[in-house]
Amino acid sequence: MRSVLITLALACVVTPVWAQEKPDGPTDGKAQKTYKEAFQALHEDKMIWAVDGFKKADKQDGGHCFACQKEMIKYGAALGDWKTAEFAAGEMVAEAHGNQDIAVAQYQLAVVLNAEGLQKKKDEFFTRAHDEIAKALAADSAFPEALFLDGRVLAELQQDDAAKA
Repeated sequence: MRSVLITLALACVVTPVWAQEKPDGPTDGKAQKTYKEAFQALHEDKMIWAVDGFKKADKQDGGHCFACQKEMIKYGAALGDWKTAEFAAGEMVAEAHGNQDIAVAQYQLAVVLNAEGLQKKKDEFFTRAHDEIAKALAADSAFPEALFLDGRVLAELQQDDAAKA
């Protein structure tokens, strides 16, 4: 039940990154075919195969498929495949251009790390999430979702005074 709540919270919080205008799907022809096959696997309730398909499509597209990365985060987190979700969020950070895109990508990575920390109950993920949020706020100081998440992360780290600030 807890993992379902974490996944739901993750899905609600990642919405800002999906609002960015990016091409829908990969640009490489071979990657487009793999991307469509991954969605077909989803429709057949084969989520693990779908995640593998999105990873393959992203790789075929040279690691530039924003839509693939979105799906890798979404379904990787749902399956508890944190390695995939972190990898995709890291690619988003690497591909981000402009302060707002960088802030949103860093925030997305922090969301993944926070969810992973909640599931695994390890402070190292919360510490990394806090660091990513600091980078997001450095790029865009007017980012209320990042401030809110930072408060939650600091509370998990038992830093209540810093969380309140």
